[in-house]
Amino acid sequence: MQFVTRDQWGAQPPKAQLSDMPTARGVKVHWIGGPYQTPADHAQCAAEVRAIQQEHLSDPVQHWIDIAYNLVVCGHSVVFEGRGAGKESGANGNQPLNLAHYAVCAIQGTNEPLTDALKSGLRDAIEYLQANGAGGEILGHRDGYSTDCPGDELYAWVHAGAPRPGGGSPSPAPAPQPAPAPHLTAPPFPGELLEVEQPMLHDDNVRRWQQRMADRGWPITVDGWYGGQSATICRQFQEDSTAHGWPLTVDGVVGPQTWRASWERPVS
Repeated sequence: MQFVTRDQWGAQPPKAQLSDMPTARGVKVHWIGGPYQTPADHAQCAAEVRAIQQEHLSDPVQHWIDIAYNLVVCGHSVVFEGRGAGKESGANGNQPLNLAHYAVCAIQGTNEPLTDALKSGLRDAIEYLQANGAGGEILGHRDGYSTDCPGDELYAWVHAGAPRPGGGSPSPAPAPQPAPAPHLTAPPFPGELLEVEQPMLHDDNVRRWQQRMADRGWPITVDGWYGGQSATICRQFQEDSTAHGWPLTVDGVVGPQTWRASWERPVS
């Protein structure tokens, strides 16, 4: 396997600490799709991985803290380290799906054929993750989530067990294992709603919540004042949590459920 580390491809540091996930039921396969065409010169592929990471870090809806995939594979059979082994992905569509499978992405455009070189690289990536905590399930992004990813041809290969070109088939998948649980426990709810009011609320409970949101990667000022910025960040966090399988009332108020989610919902 040809493996390129984060340092080697020039990764930016994550915005916040990635959640550890030492085991998973298996691996889900993704693609980038779109108009991409694999360059003849492999030296250009690292730039595409950097572009994927930058797109994810800049996404205004998902609020990813890093490239979403554990591994990325180019059309030259080279495996690039994304979040890496043993880390929760952010790519599978929602929190339960991210907790169940690691994520591998093929750098393949919508109109590109599925080559043996890409299959070999994907198989290397899958086996690398299986050697580092992944179970035997191999699925596509569309399994359990409404999407066309990873395209019909790549999905058919995945559905066939992701066989390595030239012979041999994967071992049968073991029985699914329970997904890992979140790693943090929220401190007790302080008993007061954190919300915009007059006079403006200012206390250590607000500061503690703001610090937690900053630790998660949200652009919030930690000053103990619950004003318009805090309410906006709260509302965006509630929307993001709901979209990722952790439903919250979207009201800009830190009540018991939002307080708990601020600590216990894994960072995505």
